[in-house]
Amino acid sequence: MHDGSLLTAERTRPAAPAPTPVPAAGRTPRPVAIAVLAGAGLTVVAAVLAALRLLPAGSRAGAWRYRYVHTFSWEMLLPFAGGVAAVLALLWLTHRLGARRERLALGMWLAAAVPLQLVVRAADEASLGAIVGSDRANSFYTPSLRFTAYEYLTRFEEIVHALPQHARSNMPGKTLLYHLLGTVTTNPAALGIAVTAVSSLGALLVYLVVREVLGDRRVALYALILCLLVPGRLYFLPILNAVSPVPILLSLWLFTRYLRHAHWGWAVGLGASLYLVFFFEPLPLVMGLTFAALAALALHRRRLDGLGLLKLVSLTLAAFAGAYLGLKLVFGYDLFVNLAEVLADATDFNERAHRPYDVWVVRNLGDFALCAGIAAIVLIGYAAWDAVRRGAARPIAALTLSGLAVLAFLDLVGINRGETTRLWIFLAVFLMIPVAWACARSPRVWPFAVVAAALMLQVATTTPMIAFIRP
Repeated sequence: MHDGSLLTAERTRPAAPAPTPVPAAGRTPRPVAIAVLAGAGLTVVAAVLAALRLLPAGSRAGAWRYRYVHTFSWEMLLPFAGGVAAVLALLWLTHRLGARRERLALGMWLAAAVPLQLVVRAADEASLGAIVGSDRANSFYTPSLRFTAYEYLTRFEEIVHALPQHARSNMPGKTLLYHLLGTVTTNPAALGIAVTAVSSLGALLVYLVVREVLGDRRVALYALILCLLVPGRLYFLPILNAVSPVPILLSLWLFTRYLRHAHWGWAVGLGASLYLVFFFEPLPLVMGLTFAALAALALHRRRLDGLGLLKLVSLTLAAFAGAYLGLKLVFGYDLFVNLAEVLADATDFNERAHRPYDVWVVRNLGDFALCAGIAAIVLIGYAAWDAVRRGAARPIAALTLSGLAVLAFLDLVGINRGETTRLWIFLAVFLMIPVAWACARSPRVWPFAVVAAALMLQVATTTPMIAFIRP
């Protein structure tokens, strides 16, 4: 199967070549059908285990578990039924609109994004407003009311030690997001919906990245929809870990735009956006492995040369340095001093909480499966097998294998120990790309519909029963 993408285009071609669809003739490829059905079957097994309160979430030996708070009832499946009906209806409308009305279909899915997510997670008894307003669940909202944005940034080193736990151990970008949203409303319920909308921008950015790298409308739309349904995101909305994918995906999109056009503006934007990643949540920076993989592929396919790469690195570093110096001179805020403190606190916390490395290096992988969705994990495995079988020098292979390399690196380095279901959200969102690609290998819509339904079933059977978040 041919992979149409910007990385296969010569420099002399037009800036916006026509997208090349994923060819798939006849019936659904047998390996895809097996992977989809296996993923759905395992999801049903997990749902039954959750109903019996036997599905593990966390680790007792690792000193962190998400406890069960309710027993199963059939009413819990109502959000699942509503979500499946909504997705099928929207897929039917998308088919009716056709490929020529791509922007209209995209706008329809974006308009439905927030309502769809609220429907799927409707069985959770903890309201968005209660979570936003709780210092226990979300300690970034209260500081945004106590301090102005200017005061919070200029006096950060002075006031940080008096902040609630999560605000104290994080970069200031999360609290400043509430300052930004607070210019519209400070009502906790409205802010919960606003955070859901901001988080949904990650799905749009995944769509844009896929259009740049793979050049395929169908894969891009599938990826967008799956990103909205990632179980980890829905478990933890409106906790700001659900927003963490947005800055790094913005950086990745700007990077792919540079690979297409090699214009200095994209590189400058990349540098500024990377500062935003540090400023909001530095953990996703390990996705630099994906940036390196795409750069290597661009060099291999002569889409990028040594001079272009040097220009990219130089302009990106200059823009990053400009952002760093600008905030330091205007507000007195030193990003690197703050970052060193946050990293040291994370390391010390693991020791104080007695969370052993040897337990979490294994348990992390189970929590990642819970975050990304069991059905999605099976298809990610299929995409990885395909990448190894047919060679890594293809865009989808580079995306898949680099994403798995990020997973392996973060797991082995041992920073994430406990509460890791929410810490994997940024990577789970990104790895919906190979899941969407695998579904799009079939000319039929049923593989995608089954995977989407499986993700919603997992959310419906676990969200109201397990205390992922409690105010």
